[in-house]
Amino acid sequence: MQRLNSKLLIIGIAIFAASIGGFFALSNSKPTTSLKKFTPTAWRVSSQFVSLETVSPVFNGFGKIENPDTQTIKARIATDVIAVYVKEGGHVKKGDLLIKLDSIDVDIKRAKARSSIANARLQLITLDITEAKDLEALEFDQEALKILTNKLSRITDLRKSNLSSEQDLDIARQAVVQQKLQINRRELALATVESKRVQAMTAIEQSKVELRAAIRDFKSTLIFAPTNGQLISVSVLAGDRISAHQNLMTFAPNSGREVRVQVPASVGQRMSASLANSGGLSAQTDRGHQLRLMRVSGAVQHNTGSIDVFFTSDQSLPATGTVLSVAAQLPAQSEVVVLPTDALYGGNLIYRITDGNLLEALTIIRLGQRPGPEKTEVLIRSDKLQDGDQILTSRLPAAVSGLRVEAIQ
Repeated sequence: MQRLNSKLLIIGIAIFAASIGGFFALSNSKPTTSLKKFTPTAWRVSSQFVSLETVSPVFNGFGKIENPDTQTIKARIATDVIAVYVKEGGHVKKGDLLIKLDSIDVDIKRAKARSSIANARLQLITLDITEAKDLEALEFDQEALKILTNKLSRITDLRKSNLSSEQDLDIARQAVVQQKLQINRRELALATVESKRVQAMTAIEQSKVELRAAIRDFKSTLIFAPTNGQLISVSVLAGDRISAHQNLMTFAPNSGREVRVQVPASVGQRMSASLANSGGLSAQTDRGHQLRLMRVSGAVQHNTGSIDVFFTSDQSLPATGTVLSVAAQLPAQSEVVVLPTDALYGGNLIYRITDGNLLEALTIIRLGQRPGPEKTEVLIRSDKLQDGDQILTSRLPAAVSGLRVEAIQ
């Protein structure tokens, strides 16, 4: 039994030794790995070599057709509408009759004014005749006064000699006094002739003014087209009773239409400077209308920060209220780089590709854009850009400074 246990112990030790030997043999026989150098992945991108140029940006926006000469025709007097010869949207020519109003009231005013003028003129004639007669009568009155004065003198002398009575003297004195009163009345009448003449002439002038007003009101009862144009709206119908200054219609001439465009304040300032220095800028609509800049608003809209600019055209523009796409040629800028819009990141960032094929972010100033051969191009400027710089022109979501890229043509 003791011998059996010794054999089992020897066998166990032999198995353990064999196991240890096998483990070391396997460890020494495993494959070995070699470290490889890591090469970062390079993004394949499009690029463009740039040069500094002098170019004209193009501002693209929307314009609305307006007509500053559009007028609202109003009634001058309160009256009735006799007839309306046009409808909303109708085209008319200069001198066409649009509306006829009742003229009975102004006819009465005209008749009264003319009657007042005739009466005042008749009064002037009467004054002239009366003045002439009063002057002639004054001479007779003065002659009569001399006679009566001499008579009084003789009676006074006779009374001193007691050859006439006291009654005769009183009668002679009374006659002289009455004649003097007659002369005073005559002179007073002559003195007031000039003031009466002025009053009559004033009445004539006032009546003439009333007559002119009545004639003007009479003419206003016939509404004619002031020029070739279109009726934007008609506010009355035949038979309506209208009040003074009531709107009758809105009329827009065919000429005078312009395009109002809202632009950023900075663009508006450049347009204003160009208008003052070189006489303006040109623009074009999406319908082919050639435009020229006429004026720039003097106020920036506080809610949008934009400013209104106004263009006109020698061509016939569409109807008032039409919205058009407008491309305006801005003043030329120097040291500008032209890139496709895909090169722009976040509105004011581009990426330059360095000599080591790494991306380098550059902050730029955006000056505008212009139509390119295939698509819209953006115009930018940066103090860090130089002729020959290679710029990323692909849309790269992972774009960041230091990213390795591989430029392809």
